Amino acid sequence: MKSRELIGKEVIDAAARNVGKVKEVEIDQLKWNVTGIIVSTGFMRSRTVTPGDIDKVGDKIVLKVASDKVQKA
Repeated sequence: MKSRELIGKEVIDAAARNVGKVKEVEIDQLKWNVTGIIVSTGFMRSRTVTPGDIDKVGDKIVLKVASDKVQKA
């Protein structure tokens, strides 16, 4: 999956609650690895999700953790 395909995907936490939508993808430019995704959680609010917090990626991104465990961006 290309990183641009993640933009706009809905993000769901471990309790099946809506966290928000992917706004940006952070990439390590030396290794070309995704280091995190920025999730828009509302007006002027966002959170950073690390790859370790992601359980599945499909039509939606499902997290392994609750939304309150995701760090503020």
